[in-house]
Amino acid sequence: MKTRVIELSELRGQDDFPAYAAVFSAQAYNPFLLSPTAMRWSDEICLARLEDCKPFWIEQKKKLRCKLTELFDPLLLHHGGENYIAVFGNNPWQCLLYLHYQLHHQGRGLYLLQSRLDQNIFRTLGWDSWFDAQTELINHLLAINARGFQVQSFHAQQARMQRFIQRIGVASPQDMSAADSNSITRRFGKWLGQIWQWSFSDASQLRRFPWISLAVEQLPEVRRDLDYPVNQWSFIEVLLREDLARLGDQFQRDDCVHINRMRWEITLFNDQKVVVELSFRHPYSLHRDGPDYATALYQARYIYDDLLRKLQTREHDLDLPENMPFLWWRLEICERIVLAPQLWELFASELDQIDYQQIMSLQNKLPIAFECFQAKASFCPEQSFEQISVDESMSASRGDARNVARDMAQNMAENHYPWSCSAVNKPLFYFRAPQPIDNPLHGASPVQKIFLERNSSQWWLSPEGLQSIRDYFILKDHKGRCSWAYCNQDGSWFKQGEYC
Repeated sequence: MKTRVIELSELRGQDDFPAYAAVFSAQAYNPFLLSPTAMRWSDEICLARLEDCKPFWIEQKKKLRCKLTELFDPLLLHHGGENYIAVFGNNPWQCLLYLHYQLHHQGRGLYLLQSRLDQNIFRTLGWDSWFDAQTELINHLLAINARGFQVQSFHAQQARMQRFIQRIGVASPQDMSAADSNSITRRFGKWLGQIWQWSFSDASQLRRFPWISLAVEQLPEVRRDLDYPVNQWSFIEVLLREDLARLGDQFQRDDCVHINRMRWEITLFNDQKVVVELSFRHPYSLHRDGPDYATALYQARYIYDDLLRKLQTREHDLDLPENMPFLWWRLEICERIVLAPQLWELFASELDQIDYQQIMSLQNKLPIAFECFQAKASFCPEQSFEQISVDESMSASRGDARNVARDMAQNMAENHYPWSCSAVNKPLFYFRAPQPIDNPLHGASPVQKIFLERNSSQWWLSPEGLQSIRDYFILKDHKGRCSWAYCNQDGSWFKQGEYC
């Protein structure tokens, strides 16, 4: 029987997803393997900003029910070779420091600076690793023409700091971590003070870090010069579908290429140029979505409707067409990520794969992210449900026999049946806060009142306990519309929801 080690971070429920990764590989590999935003630090080291693709990787981690090491190690092993070294952490400089340490000690594999073991090792890093990492940093500071940076002056300040360290006998940077960056700046200059701050900062956004995004080859784009102005979505949709097919052909139907963002530049009938963006919550495969390209067209339709509303609001006093015609547009891919095909096959059964792909595709098509809720044992209506992740809902709906048995035992222990029964007559749509209304029995229009239950909020937290008692009713007007409302002990009425 295989024993799984549970990390403390998992028990605490913390979000330990790293913001950056530094990867060393002696063999060539695609730097956009982990994120659409990457930087070439040296010939064999790349930095990836995982924040730009965080939702996708978190969903993958939940779907595969694995730790971060189990998620990334197979991919890096396949593309980076057996001797790869990858360090994941919350800021790029600490990833680079630890990577230099592992290179010096001939380490290999994947390391997480969030783990307690790697944190303890990181605190033991010597001055050699700290100064070695600055060698490549100098080149990047020169490349961005950093203000006030001069190589000769920086080397002189490094030498002065090394002499100071030897004189006072400090064994490692951690032994001097009590010194703040301002003290280091006053004694050894601005840039060593900045590096010192990077070394001990927990922030993912590092001030003045010389991030130079790796330029990609010319990404696909298509242009369309319209023979006549077009202002109806039914015609625009047909032309956009053709353009999306032309974009897919430029990728040569590469199943690894996924899209994060697309730019749509439109020229209107009055020669105004409008640039809008089609963004996807999860990496989007243009190749897999053809020939209909429904996902991209859904996003384009939301943008089209929003654009028309803004134009009509701004120019309602001008004698212009109701729907501003389009004369010309350009569609280009501005951000992509390369996902290996085996990513879709790791650790997951075919059923899991199909369900997950459908959920991910649906989220890409919707204008806003959707949410899942489940009943919760509570007398208070506002606390009678709780939000859960999409993955938890999917797992519960298709769980194996052990999961079903476990859930049944848990439900029996918590006795959810009364709460589920009481939720039957409650509406689907709740207001964020109850809305005061006039007494429905005193209005001009007749209202039918149907009593549901007497309930109570958390009376022990209120200075006036009687104010917490509520009598809930269904209020049905002459048009058949039903509202969920309650009356408190003072006779005041509040509407809390609507029935569909």
